[in-house]
Amino acid sequence: MIKIRREQIAGMNMHYKYRTLDYFFKTQQALGIKNIEFWCARPHFLLDDYGFEDAAELKKNAADYGLTIGAFSPECTIYNYALCCHDETARKHSIGYFENGIRAAAEAGAKVMVLNCCGGARNEDPRRIFERAVQTLRRLSKTAAEEGVILAVETVRPEDATVINMLPELKKLLESVNEPQIQAALNLTSAGVAGESMKDWFEAFGDKIYHIRFLDGRPQGCLAWGDGLRPLEDQLICLDQYKYKGLLSLALNDARYLEDPAAADRQNMRELEPFIMD
Repeated sequence: MIKIRREQIAGMNMHYKYRTLDYFFKTQQALGIKNIEFWCARPHFLLDDYGFEDAAELKKNAADYGLTIGAFSPECTIYNYALCCHDETARKHSIGYFENGIRAAAEAGAKVMVLNCCGGARNEDPRRIFERAVQTLRRLSKTAAEEGVILAVETVRPEDATVINMLPELKKLLESVNEPQIQAALNLTSAGVAGESMKDWFEAFGDKIYHIRFLDGRPQGCLAWGDGLRPLEDQLICLDQYKYKGLLSLALNDARYLEDPAAADRQNMRELEPFIMD
């Protein structure tokens, strides 16, 4: 049977937004999870273009529960800050926000920060949005290099943004940016909506995939394993074939999990446990 290391599994706190951070940490500890992709948003952490909470204290709090913050994920889809804002004022504040996110990620001990290319207006030329994404990522790459953080860019669904919805667009973006700090993140939901497989991504990017949001889906939905139609063992076989050793983030994002987020994580771990190697 294919096995993954327990340290590869990363819990995420997005569906715990109506719970305290300590509640989230305690739940992850009880489930035997060792790593976290930290959703960096209120009520768990304050980050804006003016500054951020004490990320060293965040790191310490996680460590008290035996947890490591392996990846950092500033909210960048539905809030005021977005990578591809079309007006200069919003773009200026967004760049400050993401630069602070990189600094906070480094302070928290994360080696990867996950981004997407949301924020462009739907009535503007997608080529302009793409070019802004290139320019902004080049600028952020300098801060990322200084702080020793990789910026892993994921694709998103067409309803979330008009650009970087598919693998070929992301490949073109990374080639256009051409900076070692800017790499790929695979979101299984976005890839599934686009009709792309995990194999397609590994064939395109090889070892340049630095993060995976490891989710079930239909293909829509950021679902717990067992709630969608994606064959779990097939995904694990592919990971083994391409020797992926990075994080597998359980980045649940569906309203059904808000009432009892711990139950959703217990379901995930029940599905994954037979494949986990300690």
